[in-house]
Amino acid sequence: MEDLIKSYEKRGAKAKQKIAQSHAKSSSEAKEIGTYHGTYQFENLMLSYIRDGEVEKLRIFLEKTAQSMDFHIGTLAADPLRQAKNMVIGLSALVGKVAGIGGGMDVEDAYRLIDLYTQEVEQCSSVESVYLQQFNMVMDFTELVRQAKLPENLSREVFSAVQFIADHAHESVGIDDVAHHVGMSRSALTRRFKAETGKTVNEHIIETKIRDAKRLLRYSDMSYGEIAATLAFSSQAYFQTVFKRETGLTPGEYQNLHSKE
Repeated sequence: MEDLIKSYEKRGAKAKQKIAQSHAKSSSEAKEIGTYHGTYQFENLMLSYIRDGEVEKLRIFLEKTAQSMDFHIGTLAADPLRQAKNMVIGLSALVGKVAGIGGGMDVEDAYRLIDLYTQEVEQCSSVESVYLQQFNMVMDFTELVRQAKLPENLSREVFSAVQFIADHAHESVGIDDVAHHVGMSRSALTRRFKAETGKTVNEHIIETKIRDAKRLLRYSDMSYGEIAATLAFSSQAYFQTVFKRETGLTPGEYQNLHSKE
Protein backbone atom coordinates (compact mmCIF):
# COMPACT_ATOMS: atom_id res chain seq x y z
CA MET A 1 0.00 0.00 0.00
CA GLU A 2 2.87 2.35 0.83
CA ASP A 3 4.47 1.71 -2.57
CA LEU A 4 1.15 2.36 -4.28
CA ILE A 5 0.78 5.73 -2.53
CA LYS A 6 4.32 6.71 -3.52
CA SER A 7 3.53 5.75 -7.11
CA TYR A 8 0.40 7.91 -7.06
CA GLU A 9 2.34 10.84 -5.62
CA LYS A 10 5.01 10.59 -8.31
CA ARG A 11 2.61 10.21 -11.23
CA GLY A 12 0.18 12.78 -9.87
CA ALA A 13 2.66 15.64 -9.51
CA LYS A 14 2.00 17.09 -12.97
CA ALA A 15 -1.75 16.74 -12.63
CA LYS A 16 -1.61 18.42 -9.23
CA GLN A 17 0.40 21.30 -10.67
CA LYS A 18 -2.11 21.72 -13.50
CA ILE A 19 -5.03 21.86 -11.04
CA ALA A 20 -3.18 24.39 -8.88
CA GLN A 21 -2.57 26.66 -11.88
CA SER A 22 -6.18 26.38 -13.04
CA HIS A 23 -7.45 27.09 -9.54
CA ALA A 24 -5.31 30.20 -9.20
CA LYS A 25 -6.46 31.47 -12.58
CA SER A 26 -10.18 30.84 -11.99
CA SER A 27 -10.00 32.40 -8.52
CA SER A 28 -8.39 35.53 -9.93
CA GLU A 29 -10.93 35.82 -12.75
CA ALA A 30 -13.85 35.32 -10.36
CA LYS A 31 -12.64 38.10 -8.08
CA GLU A 32 -12.19 40.46 -11.03
CA ILE A 33 -15.76 40.04 -12.29
CA GLY A 34 -17.34 39.50 -8.87
CA THR A 35 -18.57 35.94 -9.45
CA TYR A 36 -18.70 33.79 -6.33
CA HIS A 37 -20.29 30.49 -5.33
CA GLY A 38 -23.28 31.57 -3.26
CA THR A 39 -24.66 28.18 -2.33
CA TYR A 40 -22.96 27.52 1.01
CA GLN A 41 -25.63 29.09 3.22
CA PHE A 42 -28.40 27.60 1.08
CA GLU A 43 -26.86 24.14 1.31
CA ASN A 44 -26.45 24.30 5.08
CA LEU A 45 -30.04 25.40 5.60
CA MET A 46 -31.35 22.71 3.26
CA LEU A 47 -29.24 20.03 4.94
CA SER A 48 -30.55 21.06 8.35
CA TYR A 49 -34.16 20.56 7.20
CA ILE A 50 -33.28 17.12 5.81
CA ARG A 51 -31.29 16.12 8.90
CA ASP A 52 -34.28 17.04 11.10
CA GLY A 53 -36.79 15.25 8.86
CA GLU A 54 -38.77 18.47 8.24
CA VAL A 55 -40.61 17.47 5.06
CA GLU A 56 -43.11 20.32 4.76
CA LYS A 57 -40.65 23.01 5.83
CA LEU A 58 -38.15 21.76 3.26
CA ARG A 59 -40.82 21.89 0.56
CA ILE A 60 -41.68 25.51 1.44
CA PHE A 61 -37.98 26.43 1.60
CA LEU A 62 -37.32 24.96 -1.85
CA GLU A 63 -40.33 26.75 -3.33
CA LYS A 64 -39.18 30.11 -1.95
CA THR A 65 -35.61 29.51 -3.08
CA ALA A 66 -36.72 28.59 -6.60
CA GLN A 67 -38.51 31.94 -6.85
CA SER A 68 -35.49 33.99 -5.82
CA MET A 69 -32.34 32.10 -6.84
CA ASP A 70 -29.63 34.74 -7.21
CA PHE A 71 -26.44 32.79 -6.53
CA HIS A 72 -23.75 31.31 -8.77
CA ILE A 73 -23.68 27.49 -8.76
CA GLY A 74 -20.32 27.07 -10.49
CA THR A 75 -19.17 25.35 -13.66
CA LEU A 76 -18.93 21.56 -13.48
CA ALA A 77 -19.11 20.78 -17.21
CA ALA A 78 -19.33 22.52 -20.57
CA ASP A 79 -22.55 20.77 -21.58
CA PRO A 80 -25.74 21.92 -19.70
CA LEU A 81 -27.06 18.38 -19.26
CA ARG A 82 -23.72 17.10 -17.95
CA GLN A 83 -23.50 20.16 -15.69
CA ALA A 84 -26.89 19.37 -14.16
CA LYS A 85 -26.07 15.68 -13.74
CA ASN A 86 -22.74 16.38 -12.05
CA MET A 87 -24.35 18.85 -9.67
CA VAL A 88 -27.19 16.54 -8.62
CA ILE A 89 -24.94 13.49 -8.27
CA GLY A 90 -22.63 15.48 -5.99
CA LEU A 91 -25.60 16.82 -4.05
CA SER A 92 -27.07 13.35 -3.54
CA ALA A 93 -23.84 12.17 -1.92
CA LEU A 94 -23.77 15.25 0.31
CA VAL A 95 -27.42 14.86 1.30
CA GLY A 96 -27.17 11.14 1.95
CA LYS A 97 -23.94 11.09 3.94
CA VAL A 98 -24.27 14.36 5.86
CA ALA A 99 -28.00 14.83 6.35
CA GLY A 100 -29.41 11.34 5.83
CA ILE A 101 -26.99 9.37 7.97
CA GLY A 102 -26.51 12.36 10.25
CA GLY A 103 -30.26 12.45 10.78
CA GLY A 104 -30.48 8.81 11.81
CA MET A 105 -30.86 6.82 8.59
CA ASP A 106 -29.31 3.39 8.37
CA VAL A 107 -25.90 3.75 6.70
CA GLU A 108 -26.47 1.06 4.09
CA ASP A 109 -29.94 2.38 3.28
CA ALA A 110 -28.49 5.84 2.71
CA TYR A 111 -25.71 4.56 0.44
CA ARG A 112 -28.14 2.43 -1.56
CA LEU A 113 -30.40 5.44 -2.10
CA ILE A 114 -27.42 7.53 -3.23
CA ASP A 115 -26.52 4.81 -5.73
CA LEU A 116 -30.09 4.54 -7.03
CA TYR A 117 -30.47 8.27 -7.60
CA THR A 118 -27.05 8.42 -9.27
CA GLN A 119 -28.21 5.74 -11.70
CA GLU A 120 -31.53 7.49 -12.30
CA VAL A 121 -29.83 10.84 -12.97
CA GLU A 122 -27.40 9.26 -15.43
CA GLN A 123 -30.34 7.95 -17.46
CA CYS A 124 -32.01 11.38 -17.73
CA SER A 125 -32.10 12.92 -21.20
CA SER A 126 -33.01 16.50 -20.27
CA VAL A 127 -31.98 19.10 -17.69
CA GLU A 128 -35.58 19.34 -16.49
CA SER A 129 -35.75 15.60 -15.75
CA VAL A 130 -32.46 15.83 -13.82
CA TYR A 131 -33.86 18.56 -11.57
CA LEU A 132 -37.02 16.52 -11.05
CA GLN A 133 -34.85 13.70 -9.74
CA GLN A 134 -33.07 16.22 -7.52
CA PHE A 135 -36.35 17.27 -5.93
CA ASN A 136 -37.44 13.65 -5.47
CA MET A 137 -34.07 12.80 -3.94
CA VAL A 138 -34.05 15.49 -1.24
CA MET A 139 -37.68 14.81 -0.34
CA ASP A 140 -37.07 11.04 -0.15
CA PHE A 141 -34.14 11.44 2.21
CA THR A 142 -36.10 13.87 4.38
CA GLU A 143 -39.07 11.53 4.67
CA LEU A 144 -36.83 8.59 5.56
CA VAL A 145 -35.07 10.67 8.24
CA ARG A 146 -38.44 11.69 9.63
CA GLN A 147 -39.46 8.05 9.91
CA ALA A 148 -36.14 7.12 11.53
CA LYS A 149 -36.55 9.78 14.21
CA LEU A 150 -40.02 8.73 15.36
CA PRO A 151 -40.36 6.28 18.25
CA GLU A 152 -41.55 2.86 17.20
CA ASN A 153 -45.18 1.83 17.59
CA LEU A 154 -46.68 5.32 17.65
CA SER A 155 -50.43 5.27 17.32
CA ARG A 156 -51.96 6.91 14.26
CA GLU A 157 -53.25 9.80 16.38
CA VAL A 158 -49.93 10.58 18.07
CA PHE A 159 -48.06 10.23 14.78
CA SER A 160 -50.48 12.73 13.23
CA ALA A 161 -50.05 15.05 16.21
CA VAL A 162 -46.25 15.01 15.88
CA GLN A 163 -46.45 15.83 12.18
CA PHE A 164 -48.99 18.58 12.75
CA ILE A 165 -46.75 20.23 15.35
CA ALA A 166 -43.71 20.01 13.05
CA ASP A 167 -45.62 21.58 10.16
CA HIS A 168 -47.15 24.39 12.27
CA ALA A 169 -44.27 25.42 14.53
CA HIS A 170 -44.33 28.86 12.87
CA GLU A 171 -47.84 29.41 14.19
CA SER A 172 -49.26 30.03 17.66
CA VAL A 173 -50.29 26.40 17.97
CA GLY A 174 -51.51 24.90 21.26
CA ILE A 175 -52.78 21.60 22.58
CA ASP A 176 -56.39 22.41 21.60
CA ASP A 177 -55.32 22.92 17.98
CA VAL A 178 -53.48 19.60 17.98
CA ALA A 179 -56.38 17.76 19.63
CA HIS A 180 -58.83 19.18 17.08
CA HIS A 181 -56.56 18.13 14.21
CA VAL A 182 -56.33 14.50 15.36
CA GLY A 183 -59.98 14.29 16.45
CA MET A 184 -59.39 13.60 20.14
CA SER A 185 -60.34 15.35 23.34
CA ARG A 186 -57.67 17.45 25.04
CA SER A 187 -57.41 15.08 28.01
CA ALA A 188 -57.28 11.92 25.89
CA LEU A 189 -54.55 13.30 23.65
CA THR A 190 -52.59 14.53 26.69
CA ARG A 191 -52.54 11.05 28.23
CA ARG A 192 -51.73 9.16 25.04
CA PHE A 193 -49.06 11.61 23.83
CA LYS A 194 -47.25 11.45 27.17
CA ALA A 195 -47.47 7.68 27.30
CA GLU A 196 -46.09 7.18 23.78
CA THR A 197 -43.45 9.94 23.56
CA GLY A 198 -42.51 10.57 27.18
CA LYS A 199 -43.26 14.28 26.71
CA THR A 200 -46.32 16.49 27.04
CA VAL A 201 -47.79 18.08 23.93
CA ASN A 202 -46.66 21.54 25.08
CA GLU A 203 -43.14 20.29 25.75
CA HIS A 204 -42.99 18.89 22.23
CA ILE A 205 -44.30 22.16 20.75
CA ILE A 206 -41.60 24.16 22.53
CA GLU A 207 -38.93 21.61 21.60
CA THR A 208 -39.95 21.89 17.94
CA LYS A 209 -39.89 25.70 18.00
CA ILE A 210 -36.47 25.75 19.64
CA ARG A 211 -35.13 23.33 17.02
CA ASP A 212 -36.34 25.70 14.31
CA ALA A 213 -34.85 28.65 16.19
CA LYS A 214 -31.44 26.94 16.32
CA ARG A 215 -31.59 26.42 12.56
CA LEU A 216 -32.41 30.06 11.90
CA LEU A 217 -29.73 31.28 14.31
CA ARG A 218 -27.08 29.17 12.56
CA TYR A 219 -28.06 29.45 8.91
CA SER A 220 -29.95 32.71 8.41
CA ASP A 221 -29.35 36.43 8.83
CA MET A 222 -32.61 36.99 10.72
CA SER A 223 -32.59 39.11 13.88
CA TYR A 224 -33.82 37.72 17.20
CA GLY A 225 -37.01 39.73 16.82
CA GLU A 226 -37.62 38.30 13.35
CA ILE A 227 -37.01 34.75 14.59
CA ALA A 228 -39.38 35.32 17.51
CA ALA A 229 -42.08 36.58 15.14
CA THR A 230 -41.49 33.78 12.62
CA LEU A 231 -41.96 31.14 15.31
CA ALA A 232 -44.97 32.92 16.85
CA PHE A 233 -43.42 33.76 20.21
CA SER A 234 -45.32 36.59 21.90
CA SER A 235 -42.21 38.78 22.06
CA GLN A 236 -38.47 38.76 21.49
CA ALA A 237 -37.89 38.80 25.24
CA TYR A 238 -40.08 35.73 25.76
CA PHE A 239 -38.31 33.92 22.93
CA GLN A 240 -34.93 34.64 24.50
CA THR A 241 -36.16 33.51 27.92
CA VAL A 242 -37.51 30.21 26.54
CA PHE A 243 -34.40 29.61 24.45
CA LYS A 244 -32.12 30.08 27.49
CA ARG A 245 -34.36 27.81 29.61
CA GLU A 246 -34.35 25.02 27.02
CA THR A 247 -30.73 25.18 25.87
CA GLY A 248 -28.82 26.77 28.73
CA LEU A 249 -27.56 29.43 26.30
CA THR A 250 -28.84 32.78 25.14
CA PRO A 251 -29.47 33.07 21.37
CA GLY A 252 -26.32 35.18 21.12
CA GLU A 253 -24.22 32.63 22.98
CA TYR A 254 -25.58 29.88 20.75
CA GLN A 255 -24.69 31.84 17.61
CA ASN A 256 -21.19 32.62 18.88
CA LEU A 257 -20.59 28.98 19.77
CA HIS A 258 -21.50 27.77 16.29
CA SER A 259 -19.79 30.59 14.44
CA LYS A 260 -16.53 29.40 16.04
CA GLU A 261 -17.24 25.88 14.82
